[in-house]
Amino acid sequence: MNILLAFDSFKDALPASAVCQSLQRGLTQTFPDATYQSIPLADGGEGTLDVLHAAVPSEWISCPVSDPLGRPITARYLWLTGTQTALVELAQASGLERLTHSERNCLYTSTFGTGQLMADALNRGCTDLILTVGGSATNDAGLGIAAALGYAILDAAGQPMSPTGENLPTVHTLVPPAWLTENPPVNLRILTDVTNPFYGPTGAAHVFGEQKGADSATRQYLDEGMQHLAAVVEQTLGKNIRQLPGAGAAGGVAGGMAALFDASIMPATDYLFAVLNMRAKLRRADLLITGEGRVDAQSWQGKLVSALLALAREEHVPAVLVCGTLQDTRQVLAQPGVLYATSIIPGPMSLETALTQTPQLLEEQGLRLGALLSGVQLTR
Repeated sequence: MNILLAFDSFKDALPASAVCQSLQRGLTQTFPDATYQSIPLADGGEGTLDVLHAAVPSEWISCPVSDPLGRPITARYLWLTGTQTALVELAQASGLERLTHSERNCLYTSTFGTGQLMADALNRGCTDLILTVGGSATNDAGLGIAAALGYAILDAAGQPMSPTGENLPTVHTLVPPAWLTENPPVNLRILTDVTNPFYGPTGAAHVFGEQKGADSATRQYLDEGMQHLAAVVEQTLGKNIRQLPGAGAAGGVAGGMAALFDASIMPATDYLFAVLNMRAKLRRADLLITGEGRVDAQSWQGKLVSALLALAREEHVPAVLVCGTLQDTRQVLAQPGVLYATSIIPGPMSLETALTQTPQLLEEQGLRLGALLSGVQLTR
C-alpha cells in the first residue's frame, strides 16, 4: 500500500514536518510493509515559506524590520532561484507569533514590518511578489504595508497618520507613491485560505478580531473603520472592495492590497498544490492520511484540509483524517471519500498537556492506525 501523509501544522504544538514524522513513526511499527511519503503543507500562515523552501530551489533573505508593535526584529523572505519572484510571509514580521498573549491588541498593531520585507524585495528587482497572509496580529487593512511602500496616509488636516487599526475611522486621503506609475508594474498576488469580505458580520474585524485581542466593542469600532476606509478608497482611487471575496483576510490586508496596488487574491492551496505537484503525488497513492490541529465546521470553508480532500476525491483516493481536536463529526464523516476520522486525544486532558504531548500522541495514534490498516486491502 502506498500511503501519502500530507499535514498542516498542529498550531502551537508541532510544525507540519514534525506531525508527519511523529505519525509515521507509529505507523511503521505496526504496518511496516507499506510505502510512505510525507508532504508537509501550509495554508498561507506561519510555516508556509518553510514548506516552499523545502520543495523548490530558493534562498532566504533576511533584513531588519519592525514587529507588529514597531519593535526592531530580523525577519526573512524567500527568493526563488533563477527568477525575479519573491515570497513574503506576513506572519514573519506581523504575525501573532511575534506577540505574547497580553500584547495582542489589533487597535495598535501594524503590518509596517511586512511592508519593509516587500520593499526590500522590490529594491532587489522583484517583479513577481507573492504575499501569504495567514496568522496576522493586525487589523490595519494593509495600511502599514502601504506606508512602508511609500503611500502617504493623511487625516482631514493633511497630517500623516500612524497606520494602525485605531486610526482607520479618521483616514481622509491616500496618496500613492510615485514608483507605482513610474516603474514597470509589479505582479502582486495575495495567497489566503479565507473568503471573508472586507467588513460586515463575516468581515475581518468581527470574525478574526477576537483572536487578535479585540473585545466586542473594539471589533465594532474596527468594523466601522473598515467601512469608512472602503468609502475613502472608492472616492479617491475608484476601487470598490466592499464585498470582494477574500478582502477581509489578515485584517483586511488582502482588500487593502487589491485597492492600493492592484493585487489579485487567490487561494493559497491553489498555489501550494501546484508548486508541490500534489495531484501527481495523489495519483501514486492508495491512501491519503491528512489533518490539522483542529477540524471543525470552518474546515470546510475553503481551508487546507477540505481543498486536499477535494483533490483526493478527483483522483479517487480514499482518506483518513487525524487531528488534535475533532468536532462536527457528522459533517466530517459525510465528506465523500473519508473512511475514518479520529482525534489523537485518548481521553480528558488539559490543553497544555495535549500540546506538550502531541508528538507522543501522534505516534500512539499511528500505532493504532497501522494495526487497523494492516488488515485492510484497498482497491481503487
